[in-house]
Amino acid sequence: MPKGKIAFVVGHSNWGKSSTLKALTGGSHHQRWITVLNEPVFIRRMSNDDKYESYIDFMRKLDPAIRPYLIAALCPVFGDQDNDTADILKGLRDKGYELFFWVIERKYIGSDSIALNDIERLHTFGIVEVFSRTAEAEVRAKNFKTFAKTVVFV
Repeated sequence: MPKGKIAFVVGHSNWGKSSTLKALTGGSHHQRWITVLNEPVFIRRMSNDDKYESYIDFMRKLDPAIRPYLIAALCPVFGDQDNDTADILKGLRDKGYELFFWVIERKYIGSDSIALNDIERLHTFGIVEVFSRTAEAEVRAKNFKTFAKTVVFV
């Protein structure tokens, strides 16, 4: 089975995931592909905390033979029987995707941060890097792209 790779930009609602991905594409909301190390990578901007059913439908249809490389937003919601992130991640891993998580630890405005147990749960599914600074979207995007180039799409 072909292996695919998915790099998730992780954070809760209004945390900066979408603005990070927008900055990754030079400020465009419409650009759906970028090139990382000469590989075309599809970007899924909408997260599971935006339009859950659409997100689930998209993830269920993914096939590493057709779409091997993906960057996607993800909100870590563990233990919710109707919206458990673990179910999404198990399904992707079972299809043959390697999973990588770039976690925005702190909400851009305010003092909220990702729970340590959420980060620990992500570790059970793949490689995790935590971005612990409060920074503008362009800085986050630059750091995420470095993660993608040096850890994910190598």
